[in-house]
Amino acid sequence: MTHEAAAAIAESPSDGARVLDDAPAIEARAISKRYEDGTRRREVVSEVSLVVPRGALWVLRGPSGSGKTTLLGLLGAMITPTSGEVLVCGEALSRLRDHHRTRARRRLVGFVFQELALVPGMTLTENVLLPLVPSGGATAAQRAHAAALLERFGLSAFAETRIERLSGGERQRGAVARALVNEPPVLLLDEPTAHLDAARVIDVVAMLAALRDEGRTIVATTHDPRLAESAAVDRVLDLADGRVVAG
Repeated sequence: MTHEAAAAIAESPSDGARVLDDAPAIEARAISKRYEDGTRRREVVSEVSLVVPRGALWVLRGPSGSGKTTLLGLLGAMITPTSGEVLVCGEALSRLRDHHRTRARRRLVGFVFQELALVPGMTLTENVLLPLVPSGGATAAQRAHAAALLERFGLSAFAETRIERLSGGERQRGAVARALVNEPPVLLLDEPTAHLDAARVIDVVAMLAALRDEGRTIVATTHDPRLAESAAVDRVLDLADGRVVAG
């Protein structure tokens, strides 16, 4: 698990984020991200503006190096833009202090990493409940909610199974359950169909469509046409060299 992923999972959820019911789920205002490497400056995302409405399923499509994973991190306030602003459910997150941004993000956004970032040696249930640990641990209601998520995703039988004993598809569904344990309105997924066979891709698309139909806003990155070309997807944005070039 990467340091960034571990830090994100362990951060405390917000108890005071301001959610505006009439605001878009995500709004990016001319966001860019540049990295300095000695004398070399690299712009990974360049002047991207977009508005994702509530209850939509969007896909960011592009090859490796197109900037889609960095853009996803910017949209979810996992990464701070070099310039521009990101609002999630009307809450301006980009310029908040780290602590306040973390609290707001953990309340508003669920994130599923490409590598899933589940913790070996822990059971599936322990992994799903991990985001609740810094706030004092799960309440009885939160444990019941976690159990309901596992049941929904067909994982109840593996609740006390250690992560390393689960299949790839089971781990992925477990990561989605963990991302939803705080009941965020926005769900972001990085390459959710990577390395999955055709049957599993169909399952993932159906799962995302069902979550969208319940009112969640979902944005996923992909270079997989099986996801990007699905009829369930509301909009596809094509990225190249850190810019939206179509969609």
